[in-house]
Amino acid sequence: MSRPVSKPSYSLTRQAFWTSFVMAWLVIAALVIGGLRGSAEAVALANITVPSMIALIAAIMGIHRAFGSMDYRSAAYQARDQPNGEPT
Repeated sequence: MSRPVSKPSYSLTRQAFWTSFVMAWLVIAALVIGGLRGSAEAVALANITVPSMIALIAAIMGIHRAFGSMDYRSAAYQARDQPNGEPT
């Protein structure tokens, strides 16, 4: 007896994406505000952190855009390739 194929859930991936995206921008904003207020530590930390956060944002967006739907495609192929059409 075969079970109906359920659709994969996307909420955790989307939630993790947005959390990382927002947190990276918050780090950048905190360093800019600290630098504008004259914090030497914020300025020193910004030289490494701001480019890293921008790279993180770009990587997350690129990975999400390029590979975000591959889990759906993989689940569909696995369900189709199983005997009797049953998912694993």
